[in-house]
Amino acid sequence: MKKNLGIIIAAAGFSRRYGAGNKLLLEFRGVPLFLYSAKEFRRVCPEENIVIVCSEDAVHEFKDIAMKLLPENRFNFVVGGEQRSDSVKNGLKALPESVEFAAVHDAARPLATCELLLKCLEAARSHGGAIPAKPVTDTLKRTDDTGKIIETVCRGDLWRVETPQVFDVEKLCTAYNKAEGANIEFTDDAAVMEYAGYPVYVVNDLANNMKVTFSADIRALDSIEKDL
Repeated sequence: MKKNLGIIIAAAGFSRRYGAGNKLLLEFRGVPLFLYSAKEFRRVCPEENIVIVCSEDAVHEFKDIAMKLLPENRFNFVVGGEQRSDSVKNGLKALPESVEFAAVHDAARPLATCELLLKCLEAARSHGGAIPAKPVTDTLKRTDDTGKIIETVCRGDLWRVETPQVFDVEKLCTAYNKAEGANIEFTDDAAVMEYAGYPVYVVNDLANNMKVTFSADIRALDSIEKDL
């Protein structure tokens, strides 16, 4: 059990690209997406070190569902902010003082394993920050505003980024303080660390770690489940 590890489950999104309804209430293996990774990660992290960040409208519903499925759970539910970065900052404030490393994970990635989390933690211990990713294998093109191709982009050093992303918690908090007022939309926490000048390393994730973004992704997730 990694008692100095804290986990922030980012579950405060509005599912705008998904369509109608909150995608995080959809079930995978009988558990809603917002709760699935927290349930899995508690195998290696104390429940009281796991923070589920959700929207103000959903917090009571999420708590009730968690208590029904996992009675007497000790997860910490907090309300998120307007941007993803605001939600992560709220999650960081809710972590116990004993936490030395913080993992930030998208609730919409239910296939992430404890093994992947621990690999990223090991790398973060060495480097201060580590994220799972896959090398880009498709040919990439850059276009102008009309859609005309103007460049073929070299893919040799490009990666598709995933979560859980793990960081030295003190450095991550410092990075967010430095990024305050930067007027930049940070799409992941590694970008905040980069902005603050902290190195972040990639962990090559060979397994399927898909993110549920569109309604078709649920059907793909169901197909994966049938093959498992």
